[in-house]
Parts: sequence; C-alpha cells; structure tokens
Amino acid sequence: MPDSPTSGAESDFVCDCEEWMHSACKGEPFYKEHKGKHYCVLHYPGKEKGADFEKALQRKLENEDFAFGGVWFPDVASFGGFDFTAVAYFNHATFSADAHFRSATFSAGADFHAACFSAKADFSHSSFNATVDFSAATFRAETEFHFAKFSTLAYFINATFNAVAYFVNATFSAEADFLSAVFSAAAFFNGATFSTEASFRFATFSADADFRSATFSAEADFGSATLADHVRFAGDEKHQVFTDTSRLDLQFARLEKPDRVSFHTLSLRPHWFVNIDARKFDFTNVNWGRLSINEEISRLEKNNISSPYPLLTIACRNLAVNAEENHRYEEASKFRYMAMEARRLESWRGLVPWRLSWWYWLASGYGERILRAFVVLLGIWFVAGLLYTSVGFARWEPKLASESDVAIARRDDVGTPLKFSRALTYSVAVMTFQKPEPRPATTVAQTVVLLETIIGPVQAALLALAIRRKFMR
Repeated sequence: MPDSPTSGAESDFVCDCEEWMHSACKGEPFYKEHKGKHYCVLHYPGKEKGADFEKALQRKLENEDFAFGGVWFPDVASFGGFDFTAVAYFNHATFSADAHFRSATFSAGADFHAACFSAKADFSHSSFNATVDFSAATFRAETEFHFAKFSTLAYFINATFNAVAYFVNATFSAEADFLSAVFSAAAFFNGATFSTEASFRFATFSADADFRSATFSAEADFGSATLADHVRFAGDEKHQVFTDTSRLDLQFARLEKPDRVSFHTLSLRPHWFVNIDARKFDFTNVNWGRLSINEEISRLEKNNISSPYPLLTIACRNLAVNAEENHRYEEASKFRYMAMEARRLESWRGLVPWRLSWWYWLASGYGERILRAFVVLLGIWFVAGLLYTSVGFARWEPKLASESDVAIARRDDVGTPLKFSRALTYSVAVMTFQKPEPRPATTVAQTVVLLETIIGPVQAALLALAIRRKFMR
C-alpha cells in the first residue's frame, strides 16, 4: 500500500515535483514519500513502484495523454511501434532501464529536452514528423537511431552521448543541430542523409567520428568542433558525400590527431579548408573540381568569411604541402598556383605590373603552367626574329686597305636587316648562347640581341621548372 500523505485529502494532493511537471501528473494521487517530499507514482524516483507505475502509464496512453515531463521510468520503457498522435513530452524524464522507441511514430513533435537515458536508448526506424528536441539529453549507454527519419527540425544541442551513438542510415530532412553535443565514445553516421544544414559546431568527438557514405546536401558545419581521433568522410564512385550544393566548414576545429582525418573518394573545394591546417590530412582519390580563383573567393565572401584572399592563400599552400609530401605533384602544382593567384588578385584586381610576381605570373603562371611558359617562349623567339628583320647587322668585318674600302665600311655602319627565315634561326642561336654571325651593327640591334640573350634563357628555365613541378619536387 502506498504511504499516506502527511496532510490534506487525497483529492487535493499536489506532487512535490517541479511545478512545471504538474501537467504530467495532474489528478494523480499521492504515492510515496522520498527524502521528505511527497510524490505521485509517476514522479516517485524508485524502482519498487513498477506495477503501480505501469497501470498509471497505460491509463495515460489510453487517454492519449503524452505528457511525461520529469517522469521517472523504473523499468524498461516499451514504446516500440507506438504512434504518438499528439506532442510527446519526455523533457527531464529519467529512464532508469532500457528505453525502446523502435519504429515509434511521433506525428506531432517530441520533446526529450534534458531527458536522462541510463541504459540503452533505441530509436531505430522511428519517425519524427514534427520538431524533435533532444537538447541537453544524456545518453549513458548505447544509443541507436538506425534508419530513423527526422522530417523537420532535430535538436541535439548540448546532448551528451557517453557510449556508442549510432545514426546509421538516419535521414534528416530538415536542419540537424548537434551544437556543443558531446560524443564520449564512437559516433557512427554511416549512410546518414542530411538534406539541409547539419551543424556540429563546438561539438566534441572524443573517439571515432564516422561519416562514410553519408550525404550532405547543404552545409556541414564542424566549426570549432573538437575532433580527438579518427574522422572519416568517404564515398565511392556511385555515391557522393558532398553534392554540388554542399559546403564543408572546419574553421577553427581543434584536431588532436590531424593525420587521422581522412577524405576518400570525394568532391571537395579548396575554400572549405580556410582557418584549418590541412597539411596532415589524408586525401585519397579526391576531386577538387574546376572552380576558378574568383569563384572560390566569391564563395568565401558569400559565407561572410573576412579576409578571403589571404585565407585562401594559406589554405592552398597547406593543401599544396599535403599533396607534395604525398607525391601528388600535379595536384601540388595546382594548389601552389591558386595560392599565388589569390595573393595577386587581392590588389588592383591582379593588375600590378610593378610587382615582380606579376611578371612571374605572366611569363609562366608562377612556374606552374607549362603551356603558358611554352607559348611565351615561342613569343620571345618570334618577336625577336621579327625585330631582326628591321635592325642592322654587319655583313663583313672590313680590312681597310683603300679609300674605296673605307667608304663601303662607313656605308655599312647602319647595317643590313636579316631575312625572316634567317632571323628566326638567328634568334634561336642567340637564346642558346651561340654568338651567331653576323654581329649586330647598330645600337638597336645590339640591344635586341642583349635582351633576348637574357630573357630567352630565363623563359626556357621557367618552362623547365613548370615541367619539373608537374612530376617531381
């Protein structure tokens, strides 16, 4: 028999639980005293109430009364396959044993704010057709959300997972917010689908975080998150983790073991790695797309990233180091070029001919563009050859013996231009330090030869550098 209340008639009994919990036990009689307080059977914190609690629970379910705020569940809570036709309030509820919600349907929303799951929590195949709130909830044992469907907002803000958390193949059709959530054990999001924003800002992953075969159709925000161990993003030839509308944000994330952050068979974008050091990340079979520097900068500006040019420069340099250290030389060349381009475009839209770097870009794409370096080299050869058809060259070295010879030599002071075919051959000889004949006879001709002697070999060296960087350090 339940203990008698210390005062008042049973019909006037008010449970000593928190005032906001009274909606869950309205009309419930006094059950027992605990630490000087008088509780109804729903809020009494003791396992001995099992049979009496079950009767009260069934009565509420039959009346479609789903207010369980602060309720203390003494035994296994079995709601498998149950259809909650109204809002289900389990806020601050305590589940002292397993909580089974497998295949349950929450048609009007669910509130599990600050709920405590002391044993296994099973929400596999459950359907949340309205907003669900697990913020500040504590999961002390294994948690399963296999194949769960979240049709609207899902809040896990400040939730704590003390054991393995499974969100395998879960579907989030609206925003999924794991802000400041704590995963003390492994977290599996394999095959999960995030149709809109997925926020893991300030979340803590103390063990493995597995997002293999997951799908992010919008922003995947891991800004300022703590990632202590393996973090895996992996797709395959038929499945893309990040789509054309996706965005990955790792800004200011704390990476305790950056060499355990891996990206396998994915499409990524360089600007996703600003404000994070990606030098030790594992990139395998990654497609970096064909976005131009201007598009990369535009994406950063659209996302309100301050100082986009220098930040993209640093990000690309880090990616270049990563690629080079892993012998992906062609990829490293691409990132080095992007880093230099971002720096050039920061001022005057890149039109800065007073800087040596601008000429370096123009001549060879910073020593990274083979075709450009080759075309410029051909241009130097052709232009020099063209100029040789307009400047004077000495036809012979006179040996003055008579007045007629002197007169001929003086007339030769202005020199004679070369024919075009001969001029092109002469140009090649000048660039290769052959000191060809005839010698330039005028100051202009000498100047052209001198410039080609300097510029031609330098450009050839830039071409050789560009070729080398595509294949080796």
